[in-house]
Amino acid sequence: MEMTDNQLKAMQLRNYQAMPLGAKIRRSEELIRQALEHYNDMMYIALSGGKDSCVTADIVWSIDPAIPAVFCDTGNELQSVLDHVRSMIEAGKPIIVIKPAKSFWEIVEEEGWPILSKNICMGISRFVRTKSMLQKKLRAFGGINPTSGKKQQATIPKKFHYVLRAVLAGKLKTTNKCCGYLKIHPTKPYEKETGRKPFVGTMAAESKNRFESYLKNGCNAFDSGASRPIMFWTEQDILQYHLDKNLPLASAYGEIKERNGELYCTDCQRTGCKFCMFGVHLEKGENRIQYLARAEPESHADFIAHGGDKVMDYIGVDWRPFKEPDVQTDMFDARYEIDVKELHGE
Repeated sequence: MEMTDNQLKAMQLRNYQAMPLGAKIRRSEELIRQALEHYNDMMYIALSGGKDSCVTADIVWSIDPAIPAVFCDTGNELQSVLDHVRSMIEAGKPIIVIKPAKSFWEIVEEEGWPILSKNICMGISRFVRTKSMLQKKLRAFGGINPTSGKKQQATIPKKFHYVLRAVLAGKLKTTNKCCGYLKIHPTKPYEKETGRKPFVGTMAAESKNRFESYLKNGCNAFDSGASRPIMFWTEQDILQYHLDKNLPLASAYGEIKERNGELYCTDCQRTGCKFCMFGVHLEKGENRIQYLARAEPESHADFIAHGGDKVMDYIGVDWRPFKEPDVQTDMFDARYEIDVKELHGE
C-alpha cells in the first residue's frame, strides 16, 4: 500500500524529531538562511518571552544579530515574562514593543471567555451563527454530510454541550478570537509598514493543530508568509538548548532539572497568556489560574473581580489556591447528551 503525502510528511517529521540536538540546530540554521534569502532579509522574530520563542530568537540572532524581534505587550503576560523581556532589551537586543488596541478584559466583555479550546469555541460560534438545522446537527454530533457525502466530525464534543446550552441561553459568552485581537492583529501594521515576515517559535509536537499545520505548510511556510525554524523540535530539545547555551529563562519557569532521564522546569512548564482558560481543564496539579494565586495575587484577584471564578466553577475547574486533592472525580460523569433542537432552544 502506497503512503499518502501526509503519511510521508509525518514520517519525515518523526525522523527530524529523532535527530540529535546539534543536527536540529544546524537544520534550523539552514531554514533561517533560506527564509532570509527568500524574503531578502526582511524578517522579524515573533517574541513572546517564553522559552520556545527565546530559543528561536537566539538562533536567528546567531546568524544575524540585527534582525528585530517584536514583543506584543498584551497586558496578559506574567510579570516575570515582562521582566525577562525588559532584561533582554537592557542587554541590547533589538526588540520592538507593541500593544494591542483592545485589552483582554475588553475582549471578554465584548466577545466572551476563551475556555476549553480554540476549536470548541469556534465550533460554538459557528453553531450559533449558522441557520441550517442540518449543519447545526453536524457541528454538534457529526455524521455524514449529504452535500459532500463525507463524514464530518463534531466540532463540539458531547460532554461540553452544557457549555453550548449556556451560550444559547445567554448565561455565558465564549470566544476563540483572543489571539487574533491580542497578538495577530497588532503585528499587521508593523508588517505592512516594514514589509517584514515573521520567524515563529512553534513546534508540531505542541498540539494537534500545529501538527496538522506542519503537514500542510512544513517549516518554511512561504505560502502563508512565515518561517517556523524549530517546528520539528521537542520540549526536551528546548530545555537542553537553554542548558547548553546558558540561555536565561523567565523566572516563572523556575529551574531546569532532570528526573528519570527527562528534563523539566521546577515551576511553570509553560507561560503564555495568564488569564487564558484554553486547556485549563486538562492541567494536572496546580493549574495556571491557581498559579496566579501563589505568584501574582493581584492578578488572581483581578481574575475573580471580572467573574473568572464563576466561569471556572461552571466548567468544573478549581481557581482557589492549590491544595492536593483527596479524591479525583470526573466532573463530566453526570452530564447528559441532548437533542440538537433542545440545544437551539426549540
